[in-house]
Parts: sequence; structure tokens; C-alpha cells
Amino acid sequence: MAARCGRLSLLLLAACATCASTLHVAPGASPLLHAHGCGVARLAAAGPTCTVSEKPVVASEASRIWELDFYSRPVQGADGKKLWELLVTDGTNSFRHVEAVPSNCVNSRELRSRVQRLIDEAGTRPSTIRFFRSQMKNMISIALNELPDVTCKPSRVTYALYDWLDERERDVYPSMPGYRKPRPEAAGLKLPVKLPEQLRGEQYAVATLPLAEFLPGGSISEDNIGFGSLCPLPPTDGLPADQMVAGVVIFSRRSRAIAAWLTGLDLAFVSAVLESREIYIEVGLDTQYLLARMRTPTQTLEAETFEESKARARGLHFLSVQSGPEAEQPDGFWLLRDVEAAARSKR
Repeated sequence: MAARCGRLSLLLLAACATCASTLHVAPGASPLLHAHGCGVARLAAAGPTCTVSEKPVVASEASRIWELDFYSRPVQGADGKKLWELLVTDGTNSFRHVEAVPSNCVNSRELRSRVQRLIDEAGTRPSTIRFFRSQMKNMISIALNELPDVTCKPSRVTYALYDWLDERERDVYPSMPGYRKPRPEAAGLKLPVKLPEQLRGEQYAVATLPLAEFLPGGSISEDNIGFGSLCPLPPTDGLPADQMVAGVVIFSRRSRAIAAWLTGLDLAFVSAVLESREIYIEVGLDTQYLLARMRTPTQTLEAETFEESKARARGLHFLSVQSGPEAEQPDGFWLLRDVEAAARSKR
């Protein structure tokens, strides 16, 4: 264990030593980053009034955290109405359920009854159901909040669902009658909020680690990341083991407290917005904590490199919190995925 923890620390510090710098903190921002009628039919009909269930496709241990999407698809039926679908899976992708829902059944009552039926039939009942689509927040929240013994959680930490949707958008919808290529959706307006006092640190550095460290046999595991967590890896076909994964390392005398506080947040990803020259921690469905502003060309270049690395690594990046450059291991290490950055790189 000690050897593995030490190896993780050394890799981080070796990377940090080449790119440490200081950012100017925005007024009011934290100084944390001083550096970086509804019947059932068969799906084959492909019309907007069809519903169906899909059997599990992966032999994985079931998770009690489900992921749900309820939204229209880029497929138009003979009646001119868009296909609506309910997709449900879990965090380990142990099952997949898809229903095409008639447009006259797009309401919270119908959604609740369909999800309740899934729960009643499930071998492992969910404790939490996550959804990422802000446009459907009200309807989904109303539907799921009335389910007994289930927590409804708006969240962008829905990796299994993102990957499944990517498959369907690539392989399923284009082959269906009535498909219309969708236009990219405009990003919603976000107003950055002040970082909580408990999350403020002193210094940062931008670092990189090879993808191999996160693959089976690599040095980074749940055993040596402190308060952190490791997201499931995206499909890694075509990615070399020496592909570099970028990250932000936070140094603070209060690193353990900061790492502990971060575990209480629904941490989605870290982003550098080059247009406004600002760095954020993205949390929950749409919360954006302003960390710092880039004031110099060097800082802007580091932020640009960070974003380019995320795009090349299919959104993978990390956030590490440790007491200082001499620390033997981090107090918290999070492997994260920025699905939005990965999607932009495909356009």
C-alpha cells in the first residue's frame, strides 16, 4: 500500500514541478486555485407511440444508483411528432431499459408510473435516481420525488447514461425512419457563485499523468486516493496507454479539510473557460464555482493545454488535494469526466 501511495505522489509532483504557476483570484472568488393513453408496443415499429424494455447487456454487479433520461429524440413519426424516450440504466451498466413514450403521455404522472413499474420488477431496487437534463428538471423531480424510499438527484455524474446516449445517437437514431440530424444545443447561462470558505486553499499546479496509471494494474486505485473517487473510464479503444491525462493539484495547509468538504459536493468536473479567462469547479446540475481568473499569457496557455488534454482523453481529467509538494500522498484525488468537452471535440 505504501509503495503504491508513494508512486502516485511522485508522479503528481514530477508533473507539477514543470508547470506550477500562480493565478490572480477574481474579486469575490476563492483563492483556492492559485494554479489550475399509453399502451405497449414493440420498438421495431420505431414510432412515437411505442414502448419497450431492453434486457441487460452487460454482466455487472447491479448498483443502487440509477441514471435516467426522459427526452425527445431526433426522430419524427408519421404524425409529425418527435419520438420521446425513457432511458434507465444503473451506474455499473448492469441493465438497460428503453421505452418509446407517446407524446400524450409526456407528463410527471406517466413518468412516475413507468419508473415505479421498473422498480417493482428490479432485482436490486434503487436508493438514488440521477438525471442530468436541466430542461426536464421540474417534470422529472415532480415524478421521482413521490417515489417511496428513492432519492431524486439532479446530477451530471451520469457516466453510464452519457455513454449509452452516445451509442444511440451514433448507431440507433440515424437508422430510424424520420431521423433528422439535431442541431447542437446551446449551453445554458450560468452565473458563477463564490466558493465556500471551507474549500479555499493557497496554491495549485497543473499536472499530467499517463492513462496507464488508471487502467487495471496501474498505481492509482480506491486504496490510495484519500477522500476522493474514481469515475468509470470511458471506452478507451484507440487511446494509447501513454495518453496523458491532465489535472489540477491544489496545495493547502488545510488539505484534509478541503478534501473532506469536496466529498459532500456532487463534483462533476473542472473547466477552464478561455473566453472569459476563468477557472471553475462544476458541481451538481448547473452550479459553477468561480476559482480564479487567468491574468498572464502563461496562465492562459496552461489553461488551454488543460482543455486540449481533456478533449484528447475523452473528457478525462483529475483534481487532487494535498498539503504541499512534499506530501507522500494526496488527501483527496478525483478522476473526473467532462462529457461536454468530449462532445465539443467531436464537432
